[in-house]
Amino acid sequence: MIKIFKWWWAWDYEKIEDWLEEMESKGLRLVETRVKGLYFYFERCQPMKARYCIDYQSKLTPDYVTLVKDDGWELYQIGMGWYILRKQYDEERPDLYTDFESLIAKNKALLAIVLAILVMECVTFGNLIWSTYKDSSKVMLPALCIGGSVMLAFFSFVITSLVMTITKFRKNQ
Repeated sequence: MIKIFKWWWAWDYEKIEDWLEEMESKGLRLVETRVKGLYFYFERCQPMKARYCIDYQSKLTPDYVTLVKDDGWELYQIGMGWYILRKQYDEERPDLYTDFESLIAKNKALLAIVLAILVMECVTFGNLIWSTYKDSSKVMLPALCIGGSVMLAFFSFVITSLVMTITKFRKNQ
């Protein structure tokens, strides 16, 4: 079994899907993931065409599992609601979602998660900055302000990426 560490961002899932498909075309088939999808384990196989999709399900229902398995998809669990789906094909590359409304709903769910994390991070950083400000030494205050600014820039980038993706799917409707 071959183990590969691969860092990826949830909002940029198409890159990891393309990477997994490239690995399969080179004769490495995904067996499992570990550490929340950061370590990928592959086994050697005949090079073939396989479509990989990353999906988020807040709750994995039996209906969802039945639907994807009846359509020929294999399901790999990453963790925290994230799943990788794999489907072998010969001619036309299959898509997990065949309508743009589903893609928009998927990205809106991801956007809601990012916004919730942003609120929690803002509260945490706000408390840290306020506690440090009230402290007489205030040595850490500039570092906390810089860290908070970096965090806000990061979340702004993520939110902008998600909104652009949602806008792209809305234009294609």
